[in-house]
Amino acid sequence: MRRYAFIAVALALGFAGWTYWRVSRAEGEARQAVRGESEVAFTQSTLSDPPPSGWESLASPADFRDAVVWNGNLYVAGSNALFRYGADGALAQTWRAGIELPPAPLVSLAAAEEELWIATEGEGALSFDGTRLRHLLPAPPAARKLRAILPLSTGGVLIGTSAHGVLRFDGTRLRPFHPSLAQVPVTALAGAEDDLWVGTRDTGVIHLRAGHAERFSEAEGLPDRAIHSLGVTGDRAFAGTSTGIAYFQGGKFVRVLAPGLLAKSIAALGDELAIGTLTDGWLRIPLTARRGHDDAQQGGEVRRVFSVGDDLYLLRPASLDVLRDGRLSQAISGQTALLSNGNISALEMDSAGRLWVGYFDHGLDIVDTVRGKITPIEDERIFCVNRIRRSSTGPEMAVATANGLVFFDGAARQRQVLTRADGLIASHVTDVAPHGKGWVAATPAGLTFLDGGTRSVYAFHGLVNNHVYSLGASGGTLLAGTLGGLSLLSNERVKSSFTTANSTLKTNWITALVPAGSEWFAGTYGGGVQRLDSAGLWRQFDSMPENVVVNPNAMAVSPRAIYAGTLEHGLLIWEAQRQSWRAVRAGLPSSNVTAILYHDNKLYLGTGNGLVTVPESALGL
Repeated sequence: MRRYAFIAVALALGFAGWTYWRVSRAEGEARQAVRGESEVAFTQSTLSDPPPSGWESLASPADFRDAVVWNGNLYVAGSNALFRYGADGALAQTWRAGIELPPAPLVSLAAAEEELWIATEGEGALSFDGTRLRHLLPAPPAARKLRAILPLSTGGVLIGTSAHGVLRFDGTRLRPFHPSLAQVPVTALAGAEDDLWVGTRDTGVIHLRAGHAERFSEAEGLPDRAIHSLGVTGDRAFAGTSTGIAYFQGGKFVRVLAPGLLAKSIAALGDELAIGTLTDGWLRIPLTARRGHDDAQQGGEVRRVFSVGDDLYLLRPASLDVLRDGRLSQAISGQTALLSNGNISALEMDSAGRLWVGYFDHGLDIVDTVRGKITPIEDERIFCVNRIRRSSTGPEMAVATANGLVFFDGAARQRQVLTRADGLIASHVTDVAPHGKGWVAATPAGLTFLDGGTRSVYAFHGLVNNHVYSLGASGGTLLAGTLGGLSLLSNERVKSSFTTANSTLKTNWITALVPAGSEWFAGTYGGGVQRLDSAGLWRQFDSMPENVVVNPNAMAVSPRAIYAGTLEHGLLIWEAQRQSWRAVRAGLPSSNVTAILYHDNKLYLGTGNGLVTVPESALGL
């Protein structure tokens, strides 16, 4: 009997222990779920790896974004580098995006007592203690694109993101700061932890005080809901919009200052404001009287206005000015630039060995890299360049733009301009390629063949979709990559088309095409790169990352590899010997690779943040 009693007790204890384990596990899972909902996963690391070797940049304009004085030094964030200047104004140190820093444009700076904080567009935040750089990288991609950082007197920082709201980092945890600020598209932060002002891209201003959030937009008096800047002094706050400055006092809207003014930056200085504008320089606005603002000082863009003691600093895209004792002088100037712009869209080498560089929002540069000289070209046609191609039979160069197709001779002189009025099916040319004895132009309305006359092919003739993004030409075969799939043409006639409905194509939007022997590699929007074999079958790659966006016409071929430029994954390399893809980001000033040129065993890589070159051998090939 005692034996059975012992067994019963043991079973009871075992059941109790099992029940306790189940309850404890459930409670643990519940705590973990709550924690998962309230915290943002991240990694934190010290940047200590040596810079990648072999990479060189072709200097683009400084594009200064922000500046602060910290520990007796002036720190200036350019789009593609962080600069440290000594008290004498001499450049003391440079950290380059993609080399010493992660591959992303720099956005803003903020100085805490013990650390300098740097916000990036795509790589989270960096902190610098005077010796080491730490990298704070949130796991959600939307939380990596920052717009503002605000150090707190209580410790930690607030981080304003472009799409993930406001986050708070306390050194060990990263979490949403307040439910009312979740998913808010932040543009600016000002104030304190218990009295915070948040500027947004399209929903006005949010004032968070004592845990209560109050929103201000046009219905509450704001001249515009797009907020570009914030300034706070005492109980007064100022929000710079596209059409004036909203003035708040005690948390209440008071009135609009400087109606019609786009305020890029606001410095609240006692009883006046110093304002940096988009085109009209800087100006002062007194607060003690209801009179208009002072006249603007020196035109042009002023991106940041801040004071240090009695001195007022004005940051322009390529310089920093200081107003001291009533006199304005230049404190520093940006690096000498070889290129006109840093937002690259197209690359090509001409027969004379000159590099042609096209820009998304400008014209193009013809670069003599040996002499270090450029010839910039920009007019009503050479603007918003989509593609630059050299003729396969001579020195002629074709430049496809949003405003037409322009041909240059071997001396880089404009020879001919074609638009819809001259026979193109549309003036917006997305790609151009040598074909037969002439050229073929891709447009959002179809294809136009050029060989002394003009003939067009579009959906009526069987093209899978009118909006053509990319062309692939080899021999008599022409491939047209469109928004709706891929069409294969021969003798200007559509022979077959591929879509997600009739093939294993992962996505219909084809953005880039390159030949590889008897096969074709096709870049897509969201489906990475796929291969079309000679039998007309699509092959997928197990080594291709998920959800890869290949940028328009950002692919190139060498004898050793195939290269694809992506929106967020950097440079993808297909190694023919290993039959696999790998991603390269170190060395790039941005993970957004927008143009690729392979020439003379060297890669030229255009990004949204500048142009770099690297020998193919430095990539381990």
